Amino acid sequence: MSKKNFGFLSPQAYMKQAIEEMNKEYNIHTINANTWEESEINSIVKDCKEKDIKAVAGYAQKDAFHHILINEALGNKVPSRLAFFYCMNKYLMRTLEKNPFFFAPVDPINETDEEIIAKIPDNEWPFMLKNTSLSLGRGIYKIKDKQDLKDVLKLYREDKELQDKIADQYSYYLKGIDPKTLPPVAPPFIAEHMVDMNKAIEYCYEGYITEDGKIVHYAFTEEVYFANHQALGYITPPISIDAKIADKVEEWVEDYMGKFVNLGYKNQFFNLEFWIMPNGEINLTEINPRAAHSYHYNYLYSSNNSLYVDNLLLAAGDVILDETPWSKWRNNHFEKYTLIILITAKETGKVSDILDYDYVDYLENEKNILIRHTKQKDDNITEEDMTAAGVMLQQMWITGNTKAETISLEKEIRKKIYKKPQTDTQYPLYWNA
Repeated sequence: MSKKNFGFLSPQAYMKQAIEEMNKEYNIHTINANTWEESEINSIVKDCKEKDIKAVAGYAQKDAFHHILINEALGNKVPSRLAFFYCMNKYLMRTLEKNPFFFAPVDPINETDEEIIAKIPDNEWPFMLKNTSLSLGRGIYKIKDKQDLKDVLKLYREDKELQDKIADQYSYYLKGIDPKTLPPVAPPFIAEHMVDMNKAIEYCYEGYITEDGKIVHYAFTEEVYFANHQALGYITPPISIDAKIADKVEEWVEDYMGKFVNLGYKNQFFNLEFWIMPNGEINLTEINPRAAHSYHYNYLYSSNNSLYVDNLLLAAGDVILDETPWSKWRNNHFEKYTLIILITAKETGKVSDILDYDYVDYLENEKNILIRHTKQKDDNITEEDMTAAGVMLQQMWITGNTKAETISLEKEIRKKIYKKPQTDTQYPLYWNA
């Protein structure tokens, strides 16, 4: 039999190894989509049909809408525009949550500072203010007091370019949707309860919904943070909880995602981030209308499942036969723990002056550790690059047969990779070998 043809949207350099492996069973074609203009989509679809490409898949946030537009034109089932719109607005996604903590819509253009301040209960200061449509951590603020809030609102009111960009995005998302079905409020900001990240633990859940609306539980990853809230890494399966909590998580996911099914979210993966609070309650962080590309290797190394392949099979309407990483975790059948180590700079200067590249080369070439270079060794880190969490330099995937082995290796790498000792990162109490 001839191999099936699939399209991979905008693959990144670190995905090369995975795509080479996929090409043994399928023909994987790279597709670079830059805009949502009808002429470009039509050109891509024409090329796909000429190459007999059955379906395409996108794994980054910037690819999520292209995934819908191209697959729809190829005749595949895709999430509805309305369901996608809810996913792309942090306020709307929270309106579907059962028993959410405090949140309120904020519209700086049509509301005064005083009207917005009046929405925030006294016991919710400080709180989080988030732009509802930006991604990758942009437009998120910790609001300490009223003056802090006024300063942020003023910046947004003056940023006409950002306002126009958001309006332009929404014009594409909403094209063809019956206005009567739209929610009455879709604000540019949301005010919400600030979670104490030293008490609650954040998790990333992966699932998908079939063409006929069945919710399938796929995988579960724990997000690990230092005491200063800087991200340490992402470990699969989680280490702070065991599979006894799986029933509760499944019940919560099915309640929440059932509402997305009713909105027309079908035949696509979804990625949920949520906190499990000290009292055991689950609270939404956000939903992403896609599979999370960086977790592919977590699932591959830990459970021998291919997220990339499964996403393509689902998009094409094919059956996914493998036992999922979720079920393997539930049944204690997973093979290893896999951790994405996040290597972050908190100082300015040339990257090669911050990291020991002899050691990086040793990890990559001698230990065969996969490294995603988000910054290159000759790049220069400036103050303009710096965020509260620093600047991401690298992500690397390590494995261990036990929790202790994985944690020990992470500590060893973090100690050796920096040229200067990192003194402002305090490990969480449970992160010990």
